[in-house]
Amino acid sequence: MDHPSPAVAPPGAETSPPPSVSDFTTAAAATLQHLHRSVGMDTWALARRDGEDYVVLSALDAGQVGLRAGDVMAWDDTFCAASVAGGAPGFSTRVEQEPGWAHALTATGFPWRSYVSVPLLAPDGTLLGTLCGGALDAVDPATALRLPEIELAADLLATVLSYELRLVRESHRAERAEAVAERDALTGVGNRRAWDTALAAEETRAQRLGSTASVLVLDLDGLKALNDTRGHDAGDEVIRCAARVVDDHLRPEDLVVRLGGDEFAALLPDADRARAAAVAERLRAELGSAGVRVSIGAATRRAATGLGVAWHEADAAMYADKAARRVAPERGDPGATGTGPAPRRALDGDVELGRRIERLLETARRQLGVETAVLAEFHGDTWTLRHVATAAGAPDPRGFSTHRGGTYCQRVLDGHLEPVVVDAAAHPVTSGLPITAALDIGAYVGVPVHFEDGTLYGTLCALSSTPQPDLRTRDAGVLEIVAEALGELVTRGRRRGEEHRSVLTRLDELDRSGGPRPVYQPVVELAGLQGVGVEALSRFPAGTPDSWFADARRVGAGERLELAALLAALAQRPRGAGFLSLNVSPALCLSPALARALAGHDPAGLVLEITEHEAVDDYPALLRHLSPLRAAGLRIAVDDAGAGFASMRHVLALGPEFIKLDLSLIRDVHLDATRRALAASLTTFARHAGAHVVAEGIETAEELECLRGLGVSHGQGFHLGRPVPAGGV
Repeated sequence: MDHPSPAVAPPGAETSPPPSVSDFTTAAAATLQHLHRSVGMDTWALARRDGEDYVVLSALDAGQVGLRAGDVMAWDDTFCAASVAGGAPGFSTRVEQEPGWAHALTATGFPWRSYVSVPLLAPDGTLLGTLCGGALDAVDPATALRLPEIELAADLLATVLSYELRLVRESHRAERAEAVAERDALTGVGNRRAWDTALAAEETRAQRLGSTASVLVLDLDGLKALNDTRGHDAGDEVIRCAARVVDDHLRPEDLVVRLGGDEFAALLPDADRARAAAVAERLRAELGSAGVRVSIGAATRRAATGLGVAWHEADAAMYADKAARRVAPERGDPGATGTGPAPRRALDGDVELGRRIERLLETARRQLGVETAVLAEFHGDTWTLRHVATAAGAPDPRGFSTHRGGTYCQRVLDGHLEPVVVDAAAHPVTSGLPITAALDIGAYVGVPVHFEDGTLYGTLCALSSTPQPDLRTRDAGVLEIVAEALGELVTRGRRRGEEHRSVLTRLDELDRSGGPRPVYQPVVELAGLQGVGVEALSRFPAGTPDSWFADARRVGAGERLELAALLAALAQRPRGAGFLSLNVSPALCLSPALARALAGHDPAGLVLEITEHEAVDDYPALLRHLSPLRAAGLRIAVDDAGAGFASMRHVLALGPEFIKLDLSLIRDVHLDATRRALAASLTTFARHAGAHVVAEGIETAEELECLRGLGVSHGQGFHLGRPVPAGGV
């Protein structure tokens, strides 16, 4: 069938100017409409090159060839690629006669007879994309006279796109600066929640603007061995050092997060494969110089698969890098190649506590009218500036460290120097001290800071680079008041640090004793009382499983403990017991670590029971991560249905194969009409949704018979079978 092209306005005829629109998406759609009416051609598209992909951002398909916004093709297969490379013209009324387009005709299947392609160039000449039109019939050769109009439209779109991309870069920087609630407590960089949020936002931007992005995954080599030999304080300092180095060597718009334990990730907007590789190698070198060995993987977003897949690819590349360098997981010493920075105590890793301390320092600095206020710690024979507040433009001496014997503060404590020095250069005690020049001290006020038990933490000092003749002894009294408040905060930090180390020590001891011990509770089909599967539960040397997992999450080791429990359950799985149900958090479901842990196990025999230890902020991302496993047969269960709104959100968003009724519904269900009504309604809902209902906590024959009568299909509980080790199933 012939498809006549829309009429082309005669050369020289008056045409309406391209629409004036500032939003890129609206501008693109309006421009394509304008060109279709003004120039002709059956189909118009605006596309961007994203690495090896050609991504259609906007399309007007009057020719009905099936071209739509969001379509992704291989860049090398497109007409535009040939035109940009110079192998084909920018316009032709006889496409079939152009050798440079022969491959595109075959690869795309688009039956163009006429075609036009104009590049979108950024102000610096960078190719942003292409504006192209195709016709199913040969158009009037005079259409070539309309090329200036098409080029003008391309220039306008390039201007709007460049502007939006600049706004995106600025918004990245603002988001990174403002994401205070999404900070890792130990390092101050982003946490897992920040990562999930940023990944979803960047994916949305990439889809809208056709931009690219890359992901890095970094794993510190040998942290466990370091913790075992030198203690968790040393391990924490390596983690903090790594975070500082990575953050210092990324752009403001990039994001670095600590995913947990010794694993970091970085999101690099607008970074292609080559840039990501270069950044990875630069970080490896800089970390090595700081005494930290690291395995790194990099991957770049493909338009067809998105950033979630890029993250998984970067994770796999990191493990390949570790294997290629023959680094055994969890072995070696990250600090062995250098001395690294001075040791720190756990207080420095508490970001919120640090902010409160520095607000107090700023108050003291302003009250005394000096440039700098510092909280310094005595650690053995070392005096180190831990927290600092400075006036605008003043140097930041944070991290400065020296022998305590050479400090003003030690002399104040020993009674050899008064707490207020108005002119350090003229004072007989301070004028010749090296620290006077090192910190450019012109005037000084200093008082001790004590823990609440009376032991010395360090000193609070106010410093000026010029003499301050107005300073008086009463100013030391002002600092003493602030020092009292600081003493409470550093005491709180010490307690948190001790708790942090205690939890990590318990986890280390658990690892050495073989890890969590799995037990398996039968899941029974109630009609025939036949076992159809087992749920793996974890047991610990002392305390409840909930307390162990909560403690591990609090110190950033939640994924580590979850994976240990999951791997133990898989390794000791009882034979012939039916499916195996594994408890996993939403965070682990979103991590590449889950797919690694399940590798080699048939997904069709597994059920993932989504726990509710933390909220799910991004259900679409969770579904995307689970999709490959579910396609291979893995099933999903939602726990605690009927106990709260969150569990029902899981049910509605995830479409699980199993809905587990909370034991609060099951207890004495035969005696309570309200419980029976709710259990019956959830059972009816599940049946219509194509899911099975599992009643948890069945402890009596009466409860069992009542649930059977309500149509509940599956159950578990002490009445049906207690949790036992694998050999007892």
